[in-house]
Amino acid sequence: MLAAGVVKPVDCSDWATPLVVVSKPDGAIRICADYKVTLNRYLSIDKFPVPKIDDLLTNLGGCQYFSNIDLSQAYNQIELDNDSKKYTVINTHRGLFMYNRLVFGLASSPGIFQRMMINLLGDIPNVVIFLDDVLIATETKEKHFKILDMVLRRLVEYGMKVKKEKCAFLVSNVKYLGYVIDKNGIRADQDKIKAIVELKSPRDVSELRSFIGMVNFYSRFIKNLSTYLNPLYNLLKKCVKWYWGEEQKHAFSQVKRLLSETIILTHYDGSRPMIVTCDASAHGLGAVLAQRDAEGRERPVACVSRALTPAELNYSQIQKEALAIVYAVKKFHQYLFARHFTLRTDHKPLVTIFGPHQGIPNMTSSRLQRWALILSAYNFGIEYVNTEKNVADALSRMLMKHKETQVSEYNELPEQTYLHFASDALLLDYTQIKRETANDCVLSRVLSYIRDGWPHKMDMKELQPFFTRKNELYEEMGCIMWGYRVVIPRSCTGKVLKELHDSHMGIVKTKQVARSYVWWPGLDEVVEDVCRACAVCASVADAPPAHTPRSWPWPARPWTRLHMDFLGPFNGILYFVTIDAGSKWIEISKINNTSAKSVIINLRDMFARFGLPKQIVSDNGPPFSSAEFSLFLKSNGIEHITAAPYHPASNGAAENAVKTCKKVIKKAYAQGVDVETALNRYLLMYRNTEHSTTGVSPAKLLQGRSLRTRLDCLKPERDCHVQAAQRRQERAVGGVVREFKEGAGIWYRSYRPGKDKWLAGKIVKKLGSTNYELETSEGTNIHRHVDQIRVRSLSSISCPPRSSGLSPQSVLVCPSGSADSGGAGGAAGSVAAGERPRAADAPDPALIDTHTRPLRTRRPPRYYGFEID
Repeated sequence: MLAAGVVKPVDCSDWATPLVVVSKPDGAIRICADYKVTLNRYLSIDKFPVPKIDDLLTNLGGCQYFSNIDLSQAYNQIELDNDSKKYTVINTHRGLFMYNRLVFGLASSPGIFQRMMINLLGDIPNVVIFLDDVLIATETKEKHFKILDMVLRRLVEYGMKVKKEKCAFLVSNVKYLGYVIDKNGIRADQDKIKAIVELKSPRDVSELRSFIGMVNFYSRFIKNLSTYLNPLYNLLKKCVKWYWGEEQKHAFSQVKRLLSETIILTHYDGSRPMIVTCDASAHGLGAVLAQRDAEGRERPVACVSRALTPAELNYSQIQKEALAIVYAVKKFHQYLFARHFTLRTDHKPLVTIFGPHQGIPNMTSSRLQRWALILSAYNFGIEYVNTEKNVADALSRMLMKHKETQVSEYNELPEQTYLHFASDALLLDYTQIKRETANDCVLSRVLSYIRDGWPHKMDMKELQPFFTRKNELYEEMGCIMWGYRVVIPRSCTGKVLKELHDSHMGIVKTKQVARSYVWWPGLDEVVEDVCRACAVCASVADAPPAHTPRSWPWPARPWTRLHMDFLGPFNGILYFVTIDAGSKWIEISKINNTSAKSVIINLRDMFARFGLPKQIVSDNGPPFSSAEFSLFLKSNGIEHITAAPYHPASNGAAENAVKTCKKVIKKAYAQGVDVETALNRYLLMYRNTEHSTTGVSPAKLLQGRSLRTRLDCLKPERDCHVQAAQRRQERAVGGVVREFKEGAGIWYRSYRPGKDKWLAGKIVKKLGSTNYELETSEGTNIHRHVDQIRVRSLSSISCPPRSSGLSPQSVLVCPSGSADSGGAGGAAGSVAAGERPRAADAPDPALIDTHTRPLRTRRPPRYYGFEID
């Protein structure tokens, strides 16, 4: 097709039709496409009128010489325009290919081709054109040669080619569109009624019922039919013994004569709906082409039948029914091609297989695939009809016996079938498979169902896998086939499995090979078991796919489970690394060797600081698997969990801790710093940093606090911050600062009714920064705030030191005068020399804070010869 320019490869396409590969009888293959499931659904069909038979045959009367020309690969001779090519792309195992020529199977192809032929040859007289059939009819030889020369030259001019084997030149009569045309005129083809004339007498009640059913279907066209059928009806009564005598023979002959009369067969009319009814029996095929008349009644146009050949007798029932359809369509080709018709069958699976809106099943037998492809060129709807209403049933059952040597053109069985290929590849003789299939209790029943028809329901569990594939199973030379795969009997499966796994390929490839040749229920599981149990394959097998990682359960409390491992030797130094699974706290220390004693010493030191864990996880190294180490753990109540040998990922926490510490050591060597210093500095920051898994630092989880680092020096001390804030608050409020010594005499505020407001007392002790416990003159102790106490003696004042941070203006200014002046004068404060005494309730100027009131500019007060400021 590439060489002829019919197709060309393309990289991509919006449309792609599935490929159908059909085997030819000579072993070659035919490449086709199943457009009924893709493009035909959406095509705006070219409705160029296909001529009616009456119009074609009008001018043929009186002609004596005829030639019939058939074009070779007719559609492929018409080139498509560029806009149409992109829709014809087919999808193959070698990529996408686009058709450059008109495609067989497209719904618009008949109309397009008829128009092209009319434009090509329509102006030549005495030429009848019906798609790719060209009929030339003339009265004389000279005229015939002249027109034939014109037609052939026109075909050569436009590059058209003919198929020599199907051409007939200068003949005296020709069959064309169901009619026989000769010098005497046009007459009906006797083959139309041949099937009815050759009906043989029924042999049992079943065949008689089929015949009467067909007769009753056309009873409306025959007067007094029941009178003729009465002797036959008597044989259908209960308790009547079958007897075929002279009376029955006479009635049967009369009814056949009435059916074959021309009043029953109607003339073909291309404008009326067409119905093709097909049927197949165990030994014959039958079909009826009918049309509806003006009253809507079905009238037969033609009836055909034939017997099955010896090879076709071995077909399964579904293949026989399919063969009947193909036989009928080919027989009525001139009536049906390029016209829509209804196809009826009493075999329901074929409605799915041959349906115009569904793809051809992949596992259907190659024979059914070939026939489905033939039918894809026709425009039809398919429907199921009950056997009792199938008018073709009698034609298939009661036809005359054909010769045993008859060879059918529909027998497409090649010399080498899939069965031969499979049996040769598996070193099994197909005769052995045939014999064992017949002996197998399950397959023998399947074989009988394939030949005689499947039941509507299947309750047997063993037959269920076959029942689900009933439309795809068929018989080939006594063996059961599923598509191109041989169904192997149970007794032969062992030898087949041995041959399949002889090369010791893996499970996937072995199953691929098996699916190319054989099938039986559970094939894939059996192949997997055989491959897994093979010791040869297991000895060199790869590791299984990595299991999805599973995390260790996170402990609810820190220091519950420890993971440990060795690091190094690194530059001659061996380290022992431990990590707590709960807090992620890492401990690393130098260790002299990997003995159990050294590990125990290291763990004792660690346990003394952090306590005993519940579990430890390690590998299976000698120190951890020793009896000494087991005794140490048992005596301390610690559970020991070991990782799987040669699987370090099981102890992933320790492996990650070792990797982290190794990086620190390498960086230390790269910088030229001390390794111990680098490790300690790193661990300090690591333990104080929030961990990505827990969201909390290891120090917080294990010790409940953050560890102090040098970075904490950048933060201000909290107590200094608080004190400074308090001083700012005190300065904002104002007032004075006063303090009293223990034992000092003071005045305290009294709230007892009938008593003076200020009474004498003595400081017992200081309760707080502003609260004091006092002793009254009555000997009782009371509690007063500093604002409820007044100075009674100067010696009672305790001036705050300058280091306290208070400004000089906020310090109490002590009054002058005698400390023991007593009475009201003492309460009001002493009067300095030269000063006027103040009232008892007047504020003591010596107690006024200079922060709220400036100091007087007069001479400072004096006290015992000292100036007070």
